[in-house]
Amino acid sequence: MTKEQRREQLLNTAHEIIRSEGTDALTLAHVAEKAGVSKPIAYEHFGSRDGLLIALYRDYDERQTRAMRDALKASGKTMEDVVSILGATYVDCAVSCGPEYGAIAAALSATEEMEGLLQSCRDSFAGECQEAIAPFVTLPGQESRVILVGVLGAAEALSQAAAAGRLSRAEAVAALSRVMIGAFRQSAA
Repeated sequence: MTKEQRREQLLNTAHEIIRSEGTDALTLAHVAEKAGVSKPIAYEHFGSRDGLLIALYRDYDERQTRAMRDALKASGKTMEDVVSILGATYVDCAVSCGPEYGAIAAALSATEEMEGLLQSCRDSFAGECQEAIAPFVTLPGQESRVILVGVLGAAEALSQAAAAGRLSRAEAVAALSRVMIGAFRQSAA
């Protein structure tokens, strides 16, 4: 395998461990054993357990961003389309990852690296949202950041509720779309 293929294999194995055994069982040694490779290979790719958890979180974020950009290119013609796409891709990514995404974030919550990573991901999503809705609504200066932080909070809460099965995917997407439409229209008024 190429180095990238091996890394992907290790990430997939880590996802499987979290799904079946929880984050407490996630160690680089366990990932290596399950993947059929030596421990040094796992350490070479991630350095530490926190490094692996961060890589898993980044993988989640990158998949979400790719799906959102692809959908926006294909059918983001109106503000309603854009809001629906933003909401659906956010929720779908969380649902596809299941509760393991929340477990990964919780396992990293005590680290300084995680706070920086979370803030980077939030800023990235806020920028993607602002860029996507810019053709339809201009959010005023500093207020745009405040609105987008609120939208992100709603997106996170609704997507996690859907991933945990407390809401259906359709309920989460519909609610998030309503929140976004209301926030964007109100702030533009």
